Amino acid sequence: MAYEVSMRCRTGLVEGCLLFLLFVSSMGLAHNPDVSNCIISKTEKGQIILQINSSLTAFKQEVVFRNGEGSYKSPEEFRNLVLNYFNSSFSIIINDKDTLQFKNPKVFLGHETKLVAEITGLPKDIHTIHLKNELFKNIYKNQSIVLFLLAKLPTEKYTLSSANHHQITIQFNNGNWTELEKAEKKSLLGFIPYLIIVILASFLIYLIRKRKKNI
Repeated sequence: MAYEVSMRCRTGLVEGCLLFLLFVSSMGLAHNPDVSNCIISKTEKGQIILQINSSLTAFKQEVVFRNGEGSYKSPEEFRNLVLNYFNSSFSIIINDKDTLQFKNPKVFLGHETKLVAEITGLPKDIHTIHLKNELFKNIYKNQSIVLFLLAKLPTEKYTLSSANHHQITIQFNNGNWTELEKAEKKSLLGFIPYLIIVILASFLIYLIRKRKKNI
């Protein structure tokens, strides 16, 4: 019982810190087109919600880049273009097979513009998460912060940028969530000592054979 209470307190503290960081970062979103965030959370009614926040300028730049100047004449037309772009530029795949669906996506315009949608199809057991967000990929030096505010999902924030092609793959292994690319790099680094040994052994064999020929 004491362990459960401790875990709940720890989870609440982590979520509180993440929300505080989110609040601080969102203060700069309204006027900063190269920064955005993507939050996946759960409502009191049990709905899983996706929320993408960035400046109105960022959304406008991407819509114009994709559709050209004069591509919309009203806020409603602008919203529809944003949603069309969202449908082709954002995806979440769970366990390498389950592509999540986004129900009733809506765009709320403002200095800080929000795209909100309900997520459906989230399986009970989650082993890998592949998230791609190319909504702002054409904005120079764009960075998108990803936050999962759901139980059993990563509490660490992740950054999408051109360096990782605006996508991440996260894997649950031995009780921890790890970015797959980082795990692969770590595995390759662990292989380097063995590679050095093989090279040195080959060089030594080469020297021995060369010496025998000279004799």
